[in-house]
Amino acid sequence: MNILQYIRMLKYRKRGSPILEEILLIGIAVLIFVIIFGIVASLLDWTESGIKDFFS
Repeated sequence: MNILQYIRMLKYRKRGSPILEEILLIGIAVLIFVIIFGIVASLLDWTESGIKDFFS
């Protein structure tokens, strides 16, 4: 029963300020952008080396 009461308490907790939420969203967006950019850059590097090996 304590678990259900804890879940209900979490449900009605006061959320953070809107400024903190915006900072968190911007941070998540930057992190996702960096991950995607890293993947694209590594794919371009891989294809560049693959093309060099193919034509040499």
